[in-house]
Amino acid sequence: MKSIKSKLQRGLGFMVFACLMCLCLSAVFAAEGSAVTDWENDILRGTGYGIPQKDAENPGQARIWAHQAAMMDAYRRLGEAANGIHITADSTISRNISTGDIVSGQVDAVIKRAKVISEDYDQWGNCTVVLEVPLYGVTNSIAKVALKPVAADAFPEPTTEVSASGGYTGLVVDCSGLGLTPNMSPVIQDANGRNIYGYDQLDSGVVVAKGMASFAKGMKGNLNRAGSNPLVVKATSLTHNNSYPVISADDADKVLAENGASHFLDNCAVVFVQ
Repeated sequence: MKSIKSKLQRGLGFMVFACLMCLCLSAVFAAEGSAVTDWENDILRGTGYGIPQKDAENPGQARIWAHQAAMMDAYRRLGEAANGIHITADSTISRNISTGDIVSGQVDAVIKRAKVISEDYDQWGNCTVVLEVPLYGVTNSIAKVALKPVAADAFPEPTTEVSASGGYTGLVVDCSGLGLTPNMSPVIQDANGRNIYGYDQLDSGVVVAKGMASFAKGMKGNLNRAGSNPLVVKATSLTHNNSYPVISADDADKVLAENGASHFLDNCAVVFVQ
């Protein structure tokens, strides 16, 4: 009986130890920083975490060290997230760095000028900071180093005769349920494979300043970019790694005709609904 009791106690002790270890590990991983690309608001956001060093000489020094560690963690995570951003369906920031199309130091400089959104300390002196970098903007943005100037081509003409009613303030392409993957230079194609909206048809300065489109989470998401009276069309499918919406030929002709009257494509007043 004693042997059985001893084994049960040892087993119980091991279970308690294992549970405590799981709790400790959970606490550690919960405190780790993170970074996300918020395509709906055109922001790259990074969260960093730092703990005070035990050998700090005083609480003030401990706070400074925790802050520095949190900032470094946030910068690192922003850099990792920035490298993964898709410029096109087939290329990322990191890929363009490897080919020499983007200078790595330029991306690092953008990250180092990130805006501090919040800085918090818990009861143990652990520091959490949130940094943000704009995806677009003429001064410090990811687009500033990722998108190169091009000579704009004209938009194609409608293939059929379409009368434009005018007055549309933007375009909403409903891609809900299709699994759209955001990127910085999306293309809208029609069912015949014709590109009706792409980076090569736009003023690159406008694209760097505001982006080609925003990506809303559902039809109740942020559609403000398309204005108060948007033309809404439904994507029938996606192409190029689920990055480029395809719309019907009739809808494409209507979009092109209305753009000729209102120029919402020229102004990048486009929203893709995920």
